[in-house]
Amino acid sequence: MGGAFKAISLVKALRMLGMGTVLAGTQTGNPDDYERLRQVCDPGTILVDDSNPLEMAKFLRQTGADVFIGGVKERPLAYKLGIGFCDHNHERKEPLAGFHGMVHFAREVRASVMSPVWKLARRPL
Repeated sequence: MGGAFKAISLVKALRMLGMGTVLAGTQTGNPDDYERLRQVCDPGTILVDDSNPLEMAKFLRQTGADVFIGGVKERPLAYKLGIGFCDHNHERKEPLAGFHGMVHFAREVRASVMSPVWKLARRPL
């Protein structure tokens, strides 16, 4: 599935965990994809289309995000900003499908957000 399917699935999975979404987007979505994404996101969620690292950093600081879910190229940005990161690359080793996939996802999000390293890292303004 292309377009915003992955982003929509992640927003729904985070909601099942009791988490809100402050920023969502895709690199390959079309206008219909973005309309569907807007409908499943929380009010006030910033939607981006193929954002560059400077824009992404600005939005992440602005929203106070606790975790960033993306591909490997976003990992350094998240860590630089003192934000937990979950790799959601298509080359994953842990499956995220079905019940067991949701358990893997929840475990990964919790470990990323609750890591003791964030007590030592200062978030830049």
